[in-house]
Parts: sequence; structure tokens; C-alpha cells
Amino acid sequence: MIYYRNGKLAENSVQMDLSQPGFRTGYGVFETLAWNGNKVCHLNLHLERARVSLKEFKIIEDSIDYEQIIAEVVEANGLQNSFARVNIFFPSEGGKAVPIITAVPHQDAPDLVWSLMLAKEVFLSPLMRHKSMNRMDYLNAWRDAQSEGFNDALLHDFEGRVLESSFASLIFQKGDRYIEPQTEYKLPGTSQIIASKYINIESEPVFLKSVHEFDHVFALNSLGGMIPISAIGDVHFEVNHDVAREITNHILELV
Repeated sequence: MIYYRNGKLAENSVQMDLSQPGFRTGYGVFETLAWNGNKVCHLNLHLERARVSLKEFKIIEDSIDYEQIIAEVVEANGLQNSFARVNIFFPSEGGKAVPIITAVPHQDAPDLVWSLMLAKEVFLSPLMRHKSMNRMDYLNAWRDAQSEGFNDALLHDFEGRVLESSFASLIFQKGDRYIEPQTEYKLPGTSQIIASKYINIESEPVFLKSVHEFDHVFALNSLGGMIPISAIGDVHFEVNHDVAREITNHILELV
């Protein structure tokens, strides 16, 4: 893998200061973006979210020309005409973040459908509002779900309020209403911001005990777009591809 750091492209190994929190504890934030075979999608939205976190944690960003450098990294990896996952990492070293940019192939799967397993463990932290580089809780929940034959885990609090999934925001549909779970314990989703330009999304608490009352459920993230959910545990939903395709095209900037 060819990546960018410190003003140049490099391959494979990343040099990091072993004494700094970026290496020792994953102290920092990151963003995941789609390269749609032609351009990087919604770069400004991702940078805005990352900068909110960097400012809150008093990490100084070593700003670069992200759009140009992402294109260079994508091309160096031979992915300019392919669908790819782009990551921007902001590890904290001495209170400063020198961005690391990577690009790897990612399978574009139209008409993807997910099923969700209820996460076995509850974890709540103010850090859930940030895309922290330390994601062990999320990855463990996802791994548990995968081992049980599900695509991802649905995260929830101790009172049974729905939060999000390990890798996506969630939207619940009932009739012509679209509802995002109201909670302070979830990431502000860039894909949800994009979706809200085309469908009216209301915010209210969603409880596990009432998910069966909804007609449709969707996951939203930067790589998959708007993904219909066919089941949450043993509760099944009718899959609605029509609205999902439309919103996905906007998230992946295919229109």
C-alpha cells in the first residue's frame, strides 16, 4: 500500500513516535471516504467533522491540500478508475496531527442488504460523538455480529435506546416519516447529512422494544450509501431498495 505522510508518498510501513499517544493509545481521529472511480466524495463534510473533534481535543492539524493528495494516493495505488476506500488519519503526536492518507480497493455492492444483531455489550462514552482512532468496542461488536451470521451490530444503551450500528448511522421509516435515533451517544453521520437534503429526517428516541413497529430500516455510511436492513435480531423488515438507491447515488456522488 502506498500512502501519504509528511509531504511525500511512502509504501507499507508507517513511522510513528512510539512515546506519543497516537501510537500508544490510538489518540486521534480519522475519516473514511469513498472514491467513486472518478473523485473523492464529500471531502468537505468529512474534514468539517474531523476538525470539530481536533478542536475539541486541542490537536493542531497540519493542514494539506487534501483533494490533490488523495488523488495522488489513489493514482499511486492504481485505483483511479476503481471504487476505493480512502482514509485520513489524524494521530496525535505532541499535540499535533500530521495527516496520513491511504487508499485501498473496496467492493462496490449495489443493492446491498444488511441484517443487524443486538450488541452483546453496552458501551457509552462522550467519545461516541467523535470518530476516534481507538475503535475496539465497535470492532468487537462487529466481530461478534459477524460470527453469528449478521452483517453488523446494533448499538444500544442500558435503557434499550437505539444508538447506531458499529459502522453506520441508522434511519427508521414508518409510513412517510424517517426517524433518526435521538441520542448524544452516536457519531454525527456525514451520509445522514446528505440524505437529509432529499428526505425529511426527524429526531426522536427509538427503543428496541418498538423496532417491530417500523416499516423499513436503513443503515447509512460513506462506502455503502443507504443500505436497507432486512432484520434486527429476529425482527424482520420489508426491504425498500427504491429510496435506498436514490440516496446512495447522492452519497456516492453518482448523479
